[in-house]
Amino acid sequence: MPESHTPTTIDTHSGPFLFQTHAAALAARMRAAHPPWAVVDARDAAAFASGRIPGSVRVDGRELGALPKSVEGAAEISVVGAGPNDASRRRLALALVGIGARRVTELPGGMAEWERLGLPLESGEPRS
Repeated sequence: MPESHTPTTIDTHSGPFLFQTHAAALAARMRAAHPPWAVVDARDAAAFASGRIPGSVRVDGRELGALPKSVEGAAEISVVGAGPNDASRRRLALALVGIGARRVTELPGGMAEWERLGLPLESGEPRS
């Protein structure tokens, strides 16, 4: 009896998906105004305050009940953690998809890659 094969297709325009990118690509993406995007940081409050991607917001994936107001209108959300082994980045990315974010991009190298490339940082308490 022949096997039944149903091709699986992915429509990247209508479904929620996780993508990965590198720090240099994210930095270039940040220079474009459209479509609206946001960078969310999965690290703890102390690490976030000590140095973060300019304009990023800290979001705790364990307590995420709804899309934060600061990223609500974003067509794309980039998620950053401490580095390649930071599980909080994936946890947050999956939580965002779980509550309806349509396009989530992870930065697997995290802040370690961002800092290694000498890309701009903000520090101190974020402005409200």
